[in-house]
Amino acid sequence: MLQLARALANNDEKFFGGWILAGVEAHVKGSAVHFTNKTVLSKARKAILDVEGASAFGTVLKRLRTFLILPVENTTDNLVEENVPEGRLLFAHYFTPQEIADYVAYTGDENIIHKGEHPIVPGLCMACWLQEKLGLDSLDWRISFLHKVYANELVSFYTKDDQLLAYVDKTLAFTVKIL
Repeated sequence: MLQLARALANNDEKFFGGWILAGVEAHVKGSAVHFTNKTVLSKARKAILDVEGASAFGTVLKRLRTFLILPVENTTDNLVEENVPEGRLLFAHYFTPQEIADYVAYTGDENIIHKGEHPIVPGLCMACWLQEKLGLDSLDWRISFLHKVYANELVSFYTKDDQLLAYVDKTLAFTVKIL
């Protein structure tokens, strides 16, 4: 998935000016050598971007569809719904500013929200970390990002039924539905 995130950064730079990731569909079935990147939808405050990775023979092995939104104002941080974490705890992790900087440097994700003194952790950074931690070479995920995660916040990952749930304290930050 990291290769797909890197290819995604080759999109129109307007999406790096405060847009946030609302959702992702990720499908990974093998190693790709050729990547294509296209904008499926681009409106004033929402966009859909696709990245595909194909084998040398043209077979699509990886696909990443991202759903982006441009918030009107920063009001969602005040509307936090607390939940009791559900499921079985798998692990927890603090995403450090250095991890964010390393991810940004590798992928080229130059979004301003991932920089500064209190950066937001890139959603795909967390998804790639989770894929690596779980040791998955292939996956079919639908990820919904529900709340921003900032550097140095403890993210706890749980498994429940066919989902992975990520919490910051009692706030559900994102869900991964395993397709």
